Amino acid sequence: MTNETINSKNIEKKIFLRGIKKTFLAIILASIDILILFFSFLIVSYLKYDGNFLKNLFSLKDIPSIYLTSTIFILSFLFNKLYSFKTYLFWDEMRNIVKASFFSLVLLLLFSFINKTYYSRFVVIYGITLFVILDMVIRYFYRKVLYKLNIFKTNVLIIGAGEMGKIISDKIKAHTFTTYNIIGFLDDDETKVGKKINDYKILGKTEDIDKILSQNDIDEVIIAIPTANRQTISQIISHLEGKVRRIKFIPDMYGLITFSTDIQDFDGVMTISASQGLLNPVNKVLKRTFDIIFGIVGLLIFLPLFLIIGWKIKREDGGSILFKHNRVGKDLKEFKMYKFRTMVPNAEQKLKEMLEKDEKLREEFYKNFKLKDDPRITKIGKFLRKTSLDEFPQFLNVIKGDMSIVGPRPVVRKEIEMYYGEEVAKRVFAVKPGITGMWQANGRSDVEDYDERIALDLYYIRNWSLWLDIIIILKTIKAVLDRKGAY
Repeated sequence: MTNETINSKNIEKKIFLRGIKKTFLAIILASIDILILFFSFLIVSYLKYDGNFLKNLFSLKDIPSIYLTSTIFILSFLFNKLYSFKTYLFWDEMRNIVKASFFSLVLLLLFSFINKTYYSRFVVIYGITLFVILDMVIRYFYRKVLYKLNIFKTNVLIIGAGEMGKIISDKIKAHTFTTYNIIGFLDDDETKVGKKINDYKILGKTEDIDKILSQNDIDEVIIAIPTANRQTISQIISHLEGKVRRIKFIPDMYGLITFSTDIQDFDGVMTISASQGLLNPVNKVLKRTFDIIFGIVGLLIFLPLFLIIGWKIKREDGGSILFKHNRVGKDLKEFKMYKFRTMVPNAEQKLKEMLEKDEKLREEFYKNFKLKDDPRITKIGKFLRKTSLDEFPQFLNVIKGDMSIVGPRPVVRKEIEMYYGEEVAKRVFAVKPGITGMWQANGRSDVEDYDERIALDLYYIRNWSLWLDIIIILKTIKAVLDRKGAY
């Protein structure tokens, strides 16, 4: 029996054992889902029926049968691959939970209509809504616990220790929800072998891959050499076939298209289609509707906070509460952007004097158009900037139509020079600027490189979807709570 045959049998055995483990963990997860679902129904029905839910739990009176509901939800979740333990990002899992739950809700209501069976719409709709929220949280911690206890990890080897290899390892390190566990790198540059990238060692060259596979339990291989030609990629993939469970490679389109892509088999030829969502008039209306609703809700929720902040600003120095500043908007047209005033009343004159006296400050300001330790900031202003509460009056700009909730970073006219000419700036500001955006959600002011900021804004425009807006909002909330990168 050859080594290749032995390796093949070992791989088949590993895949079989991993399949059993996944099935067992999926059964546990499905059981948890059902418990969460009926706990959600219990909470909501208690609010409506004062606890009568338990009496009707196994009947078709007032609420759906536990058997019917469980069957619909489990099948819907299976169909949306929610028990496959794919190497999803948390946002992908969230999206699939929402899709599966909405589909299940529609089926339950349809069943009610066809059978002419009365269910409490309040319990069903609000119960499933509560379930979605709780299930997202529980699934997040479920994967985290499995990863922490080393019960379920996806061991991955990255081929390519260049810029793309570093980027993908950064992403994996930041998202343990994927269950990826980097074993190391391979790279054909001999000078890199033995060194580390993000604490992961470069184990050898590509020709050493069989040796690395025999010494380590590798589930997946990611080929992170976007500049490699088709023949090289084909040779690596052919060599790896049958030796690992899954092979992924990153094409030379990284950062260009991601969300709005569709891979199609065109009679044996793979095609990748990309559509720029914000060119679609329907999507424009959808985004504007989302902005108006979110803007009004934001103002109503934070109105008491606005009043408190306004009183504190006024009490500190007696100056104006709001600060209006000219910013570049859609199609490079200027508008007045609102913020809570965080600086002394004569801030512009003081800045001019400071920049004339201090060359280092002048260099810092013209690089980022802000100062990290700005002496003009008031006591309340430091708190507002650290918590990003100074941005909240921009909800008024959103309702007026000057801004969006999510969009490119609004800039002053002087910053347009940093965009490599008006042509690039026009591409960035083909849409309205946003209260938050890609760069704020990925580090806020810690993203210092203008090239990176522009690239992130262009990425957003090319790949817009309503779901991407929701992800950016959630990531921004997390960044604000972490107090990361704000000054």
